[in-house]
Amino acid sequence: MKICIDERTYEGSATEIMEQLRQQTFDPTEYPDTESYIHQLRSNFIRATDLDCPLPESGVEGQALAMFAHLAKAGALVILEEN
Repeated sequence: MKICIDERTYEGSATEIMEQLRQQTFDPTEYPDTESYIHQLRSNFIRATDLDCPLPESGVEGQALAMFAHLAKAGALVILEEN
């Protein structure tokens, strides 16, 4: 999987990319693992967008994939609203 954010490209599984983002963005002691980072990201997403953001109980990889899908959906909505 590849994801481009601004001018940087992240590669790996959804979990690996979430981990790269967590390490880049936060003090690792604040969110000690990828799962806690995903849940904080989910909480911020809901507050910022007022959109539902269900995550599967199928483990961190499934949650990371779902979170990326929600972020992409919100990004698409913003682009559509601007046009």
